[in-house]
Amino acid sequence: MFKKLNALCLITASTICVAAGCQSGQKPETDASNSKVEVTETEHLENTQANSGARAECTLYTEDFDGPTLSTLGTSALDAILADSHSCNPLVIYIETSEDTSDRRQATARYLADRGGLKSDQIEFHSGTNPATNHLAAPDLVNYAKTDSGDSSGGSASSGH
Repeated sequence: MFKKLNALCLITASTICVAAGCQSGQKPETDASNSKVEVTETEHLENTQANSGARAECTLYTEDFDGPTLSTLGTSALDAILADSHSCNPLVIYIETSEDTSDRRQATARYLADRGGLKSDQIEFHSGTNPATNHLAAPDLVNYAKTDSGDSSGGSASSGH
């Protein structure tokens, strides 16, 4: 029995050594699915959409700040705003916080100057949320059925349900 146990341990140890040796000699995969460097078209589209949405909203919230300074969430939001391809002069930033915003405005302006090269006359601050992002859903829902049709007349296609 002792010989069988020794043989089993030897086989197990050999298998582990061979497997570890094979893995260490393998080259890393270079195809697009495993590459962290290559950005796919889908990822590029997702980034473009996220940046466009950030620029359209242009609102910083309490969680975007760590006291009077920007948090990493805030810097990420501003990076997305800056990455959007649409230009606007001035860049209007809304700050939605219940606290004093003067330090937060300064931190934001400093970040936008350092990262985006914006001057103070290219940045405008408002308190609250961006009013352009607040609207009722009802008017859009009325037209929702029209978006599901291939019929250009605005009628909905028969689905047979």
